[in-house]
Amino acid sequence: MTIFYRKYFEQFGSIVQYNFTSPTGGYVFITYKDASMVDACMKSRPHHLDSRHLYVKRALPLDDEHPRERFETTRDLMIIIDFDNKNCNEKDFLNQLREYFSSYGTLYACKYCHETYFNYILVEFADKDQVDRIILDKPHYYYEHQLNVMKRIPSNIEIMNTKYSLNKQQSSMVIKDAIDDDNYDYIRSRNNFNKNDSIAKEQISEIDLENEVYRLQNILKKMNEDFAIKRQQVEEQCSEQLKHLDENTDQTNRLKQDLEEEYAKLLVEYESMKHENELLNEQYLAAELENFEITSYYEQILSEEKAKTIQLENEYRQKLKTLNSNHSSPPSSPRLISSTSLKSPSQSIIPKDN
Repeated sequence: MTIFYRKYFEQFGSIVQYNFTSPTGGYVFITYKDASMVDACMKSRPHHLDSRHLYVKRALPLDDEHPRERFETTRDLMIIIDFDNKNCNEKDFLNQLREYFSSYGTLYACKYCHETYFNYILVEFADKDQVDRIILDKPHYYYEHQLNVMKRIPSNIEIMNTKYSLNKQQSSMVIKDAIDDDNYDYIRSRNNFNKNDSIAKEQISEIDLENEVYRLQNILKKMNEDFAIKRQQVEEQCSEQLKHLDENTDQTNRLKQDLEEEYAKLLVEYESMKHENELLNEQYLAAELENFEITSYYEQILSEEKAKTIQLENEYRQKLKTLNSNHSSPPSSPRLISSTSLKSPSQSIIPKDN
């Protein structure tokens, strides 16, 4: 399965490192050759493979101050202002922040918020990946002042509350030890005034209302657009699938009919060849039997001819022996030849009568 995952994500760029955790972990860490390849992969969300939805996010480095940020995702960014902003008023400051962070994508809201021990600016984005990109691009500056930027997640809120509560306690102890009772009463009244002022800030201002209305309008607009796009996609997919199903049904029926006809032809041909094979087998057996009988007959004739040949050879040798013995007797002596035999052939010999 890991090969399919790697092959799927290689379409977005060259993969340098690919680590797959244990099956119980279910995580795959992919390192691309260039950051633009990661951007291409994130822009192509959502990812689906083998009818499964793949949850894809950027890998963030470990941050000791905010250890949970690399694991949790959110669309909300928290900016804590640790400096006195004398360059512009609150409304202009929010507009400048909105303009700056809009370079990372669509944002829905940019407003002041309050926690138990600290105030912050909330920037709400349309996508969680925008917040991850901002965290990766830290530090961010505003007129040479570094912005304390972090994800708005429960762990970070708890860390900031703890930090600022300790700072407030230490500040209160130093003031109490350094001044007399009269001055302490004055400082305490001043702190109460600041506390009341911070409580007053918790009330929703016109800017916050405008931002909230703008955010809700954007969310509603985005939801309507996404719903319309999704509905159109689903309708097109269903229509295309139905069309393919109809085409596939016709093709399947034609293919089934062709296969049935081909099967019937092959079955007839098989039966014909089977019958022909049986006939050939019978002819072969008959030919084998006839060949056996002919072979036996010719072997018998050959045996008889061999016996006759041997008998004739014996008779021939006997006659030849007899003939040779007759020709071996001595010829007559020359002196026994009558003188008359020397006469010319013209002279006839007439025997005398007794």
